[in-house]
Amino acid sequence: MPPQAIVMDLTEIYFEVVYPVFPYFHRPTLLRRVSRGEYATSRPLFASVLAMCALSSARVRDGALYTGKWDAASLQSPSSEELFRAAKEAIPHDAPLSQDFDYMRAYALLAIASIQYGDTPRMNYYIGLYQSFIAVGMLQNESNWPSGIGHVEVEERRRLFWSMYTLDVFSSIIWGGFARSREACFNVCYPAECDDEYFSDANPINTGNMHNAPSWVKGWNFVTDLYRILEHAVDRLGHLRNPVQRTPSVLGYIDQGSPRQTSVLTKIMNLYEQLPPVFKTTQPLTGRLERDLFGFQAANIAASLQLVRMVLFTTENSTVDQKCQIASEVINGFASVPVAYLRAISSPLLHHLAGIGSIMGSAFENGLTESSYRRVRSVLLDLANLLANLEVDLYCPAGTSDKLRAQVSRIDEFMKIQRSVDANSAVAGLTPWTHQASHELTSPGLHTQQRLAISEDSPQIHFPAELFENWSWAFDFN
Repeated sequence: MPPQAIVMDLTEIYFEVVYPVFPYFHRPTLLRRVSRGEYATSRPLFASVLAMCALSSARVRDGALYTGKWDAASLQSPSSEELFRAAKEAIPHDAPLSQDFDYMRAYALLAIASIQYGDTPRMNYYIGLYQSFIAVGMLQNESNWPSGIGHVEVEERRRLFWSMYTLDVFSSIIWGGFARSREACFNVCYPAECDDEYFSDANPINTGNMHNAPSWVKGWNFVTDLYRILEHAVDRLGHLRNPVQRTPSVLGYIDQGSPRQTSVLTKIMNLYEQLPPVFKTTQPLTGRLERDLFGFQAANIAASLQLVRMVLFTTENSTVDQKCQIASEVINGFASVPVAYLRAISSPLLHHLAGIGSIMGSAFENGLTESSYRRVRSVLLDLANLLANLEVDLYCPAGTSDKLRAQVSRIDEFMKIQRSVDANSAVAGLTPWTHQASHELTSPGLHTQQRLAISEDSPQIHFPAELFENWSWAFDFN
């Protein structure tokens, strides 16, 4: 049993740096239960509270704190891994059969903590265990939820359900797995757009305690909308990632009338424009949760919008220029977010950026002209520079940016050889690259008209598959 003071501190930190994106607890209820030490006498609550503490502790270690009121060194004993192990061992092996909500919530928190550790297989393991709860209780339909649960638990269940849905879709995009969830099969309401302080079991949500000012939950629900759209794009993304199709096709029996990406994006942006202005600008963190919650939503919305655009353009066989344009907007968007948010979002942010790099890798599949390669190369080096900055501000394995630059260097070497072969063969129309100084790998600066003024009519250069065997390794944060 960790000291009560440590548990209380890590609980408050959870609400500062984790809750804005993963709001699995009703704040007044959890603070009251932890302050009373109720987790010491309830095994399910103990599991979920210690899983939450393990995640908070990992975020503290990874530099997520943005207020000066915490002594990070005093919060490292017990370690995050010790808290994780205590939570894991408190959960019975047949927990899904018990259908206890706190065990299910603990699995979700352990999955996110595994992302923080850079342990993708363990993340998938705990997402799978969480999904077993859904399967056993058929919890994808609210009518199957336990009768008699209070208003607070209903809202917590809705937040957990949709949050884990977005994590499922996110993981299928970033790590190339598959989404276990299908939104068309769900019958679960979105969380009510009401702040935690304004409802309880004794005071249910109604029009009387809904305020005229928007709740941060409105922005959070908008992100869920985006991931529901992403889910359908992921199906097409899977086919693009697997050029050798071993599963027999049944596409001839399925209606393929899915909307074009331009139509989807237009509708998404129309929804975005209807959001209150507070969700469109990331204000500096203040240390006041009621205000910072909106900044977190704005940052998450911006990142999710760009992820939708990247995936949609990729699945629609977009041009290299389109991919580069969107990737540049994503990178510049992250670079403009106050660094405190980036620290607080922590490891999931790095994997989000890794997803951009992986998607950009698809630009090489059908060959590139020299001018196209320059654009892709510029984006990749901009991404490497951003990652280099984050390696300083976030606790993550050093050298991630160096690995990406090394990949670019390998491709550069191939291009150099290819250019020499083409010159010897007297291929007409090729414009040789100017001499590249070594400093370009640290300061790309390839956005000027002079560098991009290369003939678009130059022949397609096709890259050998072995050149990209280590592409995923370059984005491995484990």
